[in-house]
Amino acid sequence: MGNACGSLKETKSEGSDPLPVIDKTNGIIRSTRLQAPSHFVWRIESYSTMLESKLEKIDSASFEVDGYQWRLTFCPNADPNPKGEGYISLYLSVLNTEDLPISWNIFVKFQFLVFDQIRDKYLVIKDVREVCHFQQTKTEWGFAHALPLDVFKNPSNGYLVNDCCGFGVDLSVIKATTRGECFSVVKPRTGANSYSFKIENSSTKDTEYVESEVFTIEGIQWMLRFYPRGNGDRKSRVSLYLLLVSNLQDCNTKVYATCKVQLTRQHRVGTSIDVPNQCGFSNGHASLIYFIPAENCRITWEGTDNFQVQFVTISNTKHFS
Repeated sequence: MGNACGSLKETKSEGSDPLPVIDKTNGIIRSTRLQAPSHFVWRIESYSTMLESKLEKIDSASFEVDGYQWRLTFCPNADPNPKGEGYISLYLSVLNTEDLPISWNIFVKFQFLVFDQIRDKYLVIKDVREVCHFQQTKTEWGFAHALPLDVFKNPSNGYLVNDCCGFGVDLSVIKATTRGECFSVVKPRTGANSYSFKIENSSTKDTEYVESEVFTIEGIQWMLRFYPRGNGDRKSRVSLYLLLVSNLQDCNTKVYATCKVQLTRQHRVGTSIDVPNQCGFSNGHASLIYFIPAENCRITWEGTDNFQVQFVTISNTKHFS
């Protein structure tokens, strides 16, 4: 895109005719830049002869951008529509619309460029709306008042030199996303929201950790992993981890869960702890949901202990395209 002028004042290059940066009356923003047009360049020679032939408008050849066919239209001596009197007019049209799907819509950012042959730069002309909507009932957008005729024809401005002029266009199609997701948080129904993990502590004496079977809550597969002597920087803590083992549709999707953990110890009647935890999980991710400092609870892991994990809430993400 062209460099925008710095203030909302009239601008004047070395030519003699000032132009407003923002032409509110005609819905136009004007600026200048050095970069040539990105998508199509149109050079017109013998301008005076063209006027003598009384051509009201001329169309460029078609050109392709973003999978669509386009065409420029130039009205050299005002649009036949009375609104264009005293101006040159420029339009952009989408072609071959009969090949497009029913109820097609194309949203486009575009800008016209007029070549200043003296200063080797371009006058940029674009719509104040930024985005124009092409559809079955509106296949052409542009400006009846692109540039005043006296400004265009003034030799000192460089737009019409030696009976030649040059135009161009930049355009980009704004394509709607075809992917999305719907995020919600649900409360699993009572009776299908918990899992019991019984541990025979004789099995933990010579192992780093013990894993539960895979279980399913709200269509998502989970696993518990118990570290009787702690894990990592929690070596002094008895630790229980919850793992997400489902293969999620999108590897970047996270599952958020709130759960409560209750430990019941066979050899210590009445010892139970209820701890709420909120965790975010991705594929293969484990999160610590429960720990007890070993020196505080004086654990001697004998007999059978039971971890009851109750899911209070689970997030649900549905993808669509």
